[in-house]
Amino acid sequence: MKKITIGLALICICIVVFIFGGYRFTPLAAAKANSFVTKDYELVGEYKNGSSIFYLFKSDEKQEYRTVYVNQNNFTYRSNSSTIIPYSKDNLQTIGGMSIQYEDETATVFIIHSLDEKVTSISLESDLGIENKKISKGEIVYFLLPFTKQIDQLNAVALDKDGNNLYYYGYENDNSFNNLKWHKIEH
Repeated sequence: MKKITIGLALICICIVVFIFGGYRFTPLAAAKANSFVTKDYELVGEYKNGSSIFYLFKSDEKQEYRTVYVNQNNFTYRSNSSTIIPYSKDNLQTIGGMSIQYEDETATVFIIHSLDEKVTSISLESDLGIENKKISKGEIVYFLLPFTKQIDQLNAVALDKDGNNLYYYGYENDNSFNNLKWHKIEH
């Protein structure tokens, strides 16, 4: 009888550690278990590349997007990192971005929403060369890269149908957080 009681106590302790430690059986459940993802957040997208899994949420109440990274531990998933980007009224918006380095895993995700009908593609420099993705007004496009690089160092540009640069992503005059955005290029 004493062995059964000790066994049950150990099982209860394991369950409590599992739940309060943020471990879940699915990646989405782990993302939602992240303490920063409250009930007012709505799922916008899921971005996977191998074992790298990112989720993009938005909160109209808080007026922000939240990118959440989930890592896999054998048969369970856990999320302990996220970034936020405030809503913007700009015609070209970065709505998600994050770089991670976790043990031997590295990844960068960069998510853009276009409201500019002249923008037809987004291009950036990666360790693999120039990457280019088509985008239309109202669409969201993402880059999921297999290395760690700050999103402000990707040298991202938005192009028109003729390949002319319309916007660049970065800082205009200073390195303040509020100035990190898409800046229109005056021709």
